[in-house]
Amino acid sequence: MIPRLSFLLLLSFVVLIAGSVIRNDVDEVESNKGNVGVIEGDIMLSDAQREMISAAGKRVKRQITKIWKKWPNGKVYYYFEPSFTDLKKQLMATAMTYISSQTCITFEQSTTASNRLKFLNDGGCASYVGMLGGEQALWFGDGCAIFGTAVHEIMHSLGIFHTHSRSDRDDYLAVSLTNVPEEMLVNLDKETTATTYNAVPFEYGSTMLYRYNTWTDGTLVPKQQQFEKTMGLRRVSFYDMAAINAHYQCRCSNNLSCKNGGYTNPSNCSECVCPTGFAGQLCDGPPTNSIKLTAQNYWQGYWVTCGYNQVLLTTNFYMAYIIINAPADKTIEVRVVEMTNFTCSYGCNYNGVELKVMGDPRVTNPIFCCKDDPNVLNTIYSSKQNPLPIVLHQRYGNSKVAIHYRYVDTPLSSNPKTTNGYDNYQYYA
Repeated sequence: MIPRLSFLLLLSFVVLIAGSVIRNDVDEVESNKGNVGVIEGDIMLSDAQREMISAAGKRVKRQITKIWKKWPNGKVYYYFEPSFTDLKKQLMATAMTYISSQTCITFEQSTTASNRLKFLNDGGCASYVGMLGGEQALWFGDGCAIFGTAVHEIMHSLGIFHTHSRSDRDDYLAVSLTNVPEEMLVNLDKETTATTYNAVPFEYGSTMLYRYNTWTDGTLVPKQQQFEKTMGLRRVSFYDMAAINAHYQCRCSNNLSCKNGGYTNPSNCSECVCPTGFAGQLCDGPPTNSIKLTAQNYWQGYWVTCGYNQVLLTTNFYMAYIIINAPADKTIEVRVVEMTNFTCSYGCNYNGVELKVMGDPRVTNPIFCCKDDPNVLNTIYSSKQNPLPIVLHQRYGNSKVAIHYRYVDTPLSSNPKTTNGYDNYQYYA
C-alpha cells in the first residue's frame, strides 16, 4: 500500500495583476495576422535595418551593431498612448519590473526623451529589435495579454531575437516549410553569426520560442520529442534574463558564491539571480509557496491541488513548488501517476508540471500538461538534482497532480560532469 499524503494549495480567487482577467489566449503570430511589415511573426524592421540585413554577409561585423542598437546605459524610456488600457499598463509595468529586478536594465516613463518606446493599444503584438533612435512603437493588442508575451516583446526592443531564429536552431529543431504559406516563409528565416550571437544555450522553454503548431502542425518540431508541448511556454525562463545580462554586459564588481547555477544579481549585488525552483540570497533555499518532502528508499505518494477557485483565465501564472529531499549523493526517482483538470495545449500556458530532473538546474525541463502524451504518466524519472524541485504553474482554474517518489542508492557523484558550453558552471550530465 502506497501512502497518499495531501497538501492543499487551493486559493480563494486571486488576480495576480489587478483586474487581469481575460477570456482569449492567442500567441504573437495569431494576433498579427494581416499586419504588413511583420517578420518572424512579431518583429518590425526599419528600412535601414532591412537594408543592413540584406548586406550582412558582405559587411564586416562591426557594422552590424548599427542594426541592433542597445539602449545607452541600459536605460529605456517609454510612454503609453492614451488608449492603452489600465490592465495592459499594469501588465507591462509587471514585465518591466521583472526584467529590471534581474538585470541592469531600467525603465522610466517619459514623453520627451530623445529615444523612447511608445506602447500602442492595437496592431497585434509586435516590436522592433533593439533601439532605433527617436520614438519607436511597441504594439500590444488585446490578444497579447499574458505576462510572458509582454516580456517577449520588451526583449525584442532590447535587441533579443527569437530562439527559433538562432544560427544553431537546426541542431534542436526540424523546421518544415511544406505547409507554410509563401507569404509566411520569412517568419522562419534563420539568422547568421553575422547578424546575431548566442549568449546562452538553446532552450525549448524560452519565452522567445514559438509553439510547435504556430503556423501549421509540425512546422517547428523539437529534436527532443518530450519538449513538444513546452515550446511556446510564456512563463519566462532563467536563461531569458541571462541573455539580456549577457547582451548588455550587466555585472557586479564582486561576485557572490551563488549555488545551483545562480549568479550575482546586477540589479542588487547583495543577492543572486536564481533558477526556477531555487531561492534565497545564494539560491540554496526553497521558493515561496513550497512544500518540502523527504524521500525514503521506498515509494511514497503525494498529491497537490494548485490554482484558483474560479474558472477564469488570468494574465500571469500562480506558481507553487514541491521540493523533494534525500540523503546526500542519493538519486531521487519520481513519477507522475495522475493529472486532473489540466488543459492539454501546445505551450502549456494554462497549467503545467515541470519535474526538474535534468542536470542543469537553470534549464527548463519538459512541461507536462497532457496526461495522454507518451512518457508522462507512470514513467520513472531519475533526477540529477538533490534536492529535486517540482514546479507547478496555473493560469486557469485549479488542477490536481499526484506523484510517487523515492531515492535509490545510485550515487549522484557516479555521473560525469559537464557544462552548458557557454559558462564554467558544472553539473551532472
